[in-house]
Amino acid sequence: MPLQVAIGRSISIQKSASAVHLMSLPNSSTRAITMFDIFQYAFIQQAFIIGLALALTSALLSPFLVLNQQAMIGDGLAHISFTGIVLGIILGLEPLYIAIPFVVIASVLIKHLASQKNLNGDAAIGLVSATSFAIGLIIVKKGQGFNISIESMLVGNIFTATTAELISSLVILVITTGFIIYNYRSLLLITYDKDYATFSKVKVRLLNYALAALTSLFIVIGVRTIGVLLISALTIFPAVFSSVWSRSFKQTVVYGIIASAIIVVLGIYIAHPLGLPVGATIVVLYAVSVLISALIKFILRR
Repeated sequence: MPLQVAIGRSISIQKSASAVHLMSLPNSSTRAITMFDIFQYAFIQQAFIIGLALALTSALLSPFLVLNQQAMIGDGLAHISFTGIVLGIILGLEPLYIAIPFVVIASVLIKHLASQKNLNGDAAIGLVSATSFAIGLIIVKKGQGFNISIESMLVGNIFTATTAELISSLVILVITTGFIIYNYRSLLLITYDKDYATFSKVKVRLLNYALAALTSLFIVIGVRTIGVLLISALTIFPAVFSSVWSRSFKQTVVYGIIASAIIVVLGIYIAHPLGLPVGATIVVLYAVSVLISALIKFILRR
């Protein structure tokens, strides 16, 4: 089957599935719709599980990325994952299997470039991500018979997620949780005093590479459901929100986990009946929560 037809059919199926999803809820003209009605559908249940897994994973990663001034690495890796997914599609393979090693290698390259004295972290992220994204756009434009909806990749669709993506989101949550629990003290030391961590024989470079690799896995899995443009916000907002209220690093992590879980679940719940993009809804809720928190904190300090 020609690639253009295959991809076009895949996108049509996704759009049709989304339409069916939106039309499949009970009709308010026959009976009152309760807030629990949507939970009886398998695709809704799966969306909530994936969303919750991604929310918890991002909340665990967020403090270490933001406080280490690596907040924008998520945005860079999201753009890089675009090219990985495109390569998977054009090769006729599962995009996830191509995007994961592609993005992990890119994250290691970013870390290596950032460690050079004449290049800072932001410059390294911009250099690699912009180049990769540009290559992806060229492939999309010039690929023989390549006809893919860029919008569908940029905004994602959690309601059409596959079982593989469900399993992947749970696996990355388990791996991230185990990694952070096992290396918590070392990661904390690196976050607040990298020089002392090096002096204390903490494997700073190895842990930084491992953290970048985990962030890469999270981004690749999240891009398919939340979208290229918005997935990076999930690695930034938890730490930003919790920093308004927290007085310790542990509180930053805990508050971020709680806030992420609530906001992501609420975002999915609101987005479905209104036909809104889930990723955009979640980001707006995060932004509103941060603004309200900052305003309340300001009022309390007066």
